[in-house]
Amino acid sequence: MRTSPHIGNSHLEQMNLIYEFICNFDVHNLLYAINGKHLDEDQIISLTNDISEYHVKLKRQKQYLFKFCKTFPKEFASEDNRLVDSSVKVSWRMRSGSAGIKRVFKKFCKVSRKKLPEGVPDHQAHEVSLISTENYILDLFGLSSYPACVKELFKVMFEFYMDLNECLEEGLRTVDEVKTTKGDAHKCLEILIQACEKSKKHQQVLIEAIMTDPDMKDAVMKNKTFSGDGNLVLKDFQKTTSSKEAFAQKYYKNCSPKDVDKITIYQVTSSDDDPNLSFAKLIFGNDIEKIRKINYLIEHFDELLPVKCKRDKIPALNLYFFYTWCNPVVGIDQFLKYFNMHYMEHHGRWKVIGKSSISGACTKHTQCKDGSTQELKDKMMKQIESMLEEQFPQGEKA
Repeated sequence: MRTSPHIGNSHLEQMNLIYEFICNFDVHNLLYAINGKHLDEDQIISLTNDISEYHVKLKRQKQYLFKFCKTFPKEFASEDNRLVDSSVKVSWRMRSGSAGIKRVFKKFCKVSRKKLPEGVPDHQAHEVSLISTENYILDLFGLSSYPACVKELFKVMFEFYMDLNECLEEGLRTVDEVKTTKGDAHKCLEILIQACEKSKKHQQVLIEAIMTDPDMKDAVMKNKTFSGDGNLVLKDFQKTTSSKEAFAQKYYKNCSPKDVDKITIYQVTSSDDDPNLSFAKLIFGNDIEKIRKINYLIEHFDELLPVKCKRDKIPALNLYFFYTWCNPVVGIDQFLKYFNMHYMEHHGRWKVIGKSSISGACTKHTQCKDGSTQELKDKMMKQIESMLEEQFPQGEKA
């Protein structure tokens, strides 16, 4: 069992409080509270209906919560991260359940007519609620001696608490994962790199314009937003000239996606690479050795194809298999643009093909049941391996 935290306004403390209450809740808590409040059958039925409504709302939130918790620790930045911490963002996604528990606490609070002395704070509902009392008198006869409505209330309560318990455990696990990641500078840097690659994808039109138009690049570099003057996160990024791990650890879950977008644009505009290499990095990432190997294979791509191609076009399956081998960080459109440009520059023999042909090849391969397309893929992968071994012997840099 988790130890009871000091109660305050923290969402994490509230999650721990509710989690502990659920772990300790049993039928004797409920019977003691019902007797203490002298609830009649109508009141019990009304409470049962209320909790059923809380549960319906919680079930809807539960699927979104689990989906959110699966990806949240792996994202470098998200909206409003400067305004709220991770526990708040997690608890927001189970607020129907938390609100339901709080209403149950209030339902079983005794009404006090006494006015507290000035300066003395009101008690929190969970502190004075009969249902959360730790020291209570056991009912001698148990649930079997009560009417059906009490049994139904306990059943509904129990089912509601079990679902909420799963949500709380997943939420607390996620908060712990974020905390652990925050303590690992290398992991934070890995997540930042992934975030920048993702940013490149949704900014690829702007980045391509910057790389191909010197005037556009010059205008962006002179813009205060991208110079760092108008953005604290980017300014810190520019200051970090060596290892970026400390920067990544500082700003993990402490910046917005727009900050990451500005970092990505800054990396592009400040690069001394030639335009072709910059474009290749946009498509395939920053691995120079990988890019050189890809370029070599494109230059000699006809060697991977049949002696005669139908309709004098590159076979779609071969290009699709090469696309999967390259594993680009952007979509098929930009890959094809790069491939077609490089292939034609090196006087490729066959006509290039478009996105629809690649999509058709993908469908054909995934639906092929006789293994013929897999045989073609295996053969091509062996050819690629052989060509690279010959051109880039083991131990020699590409």
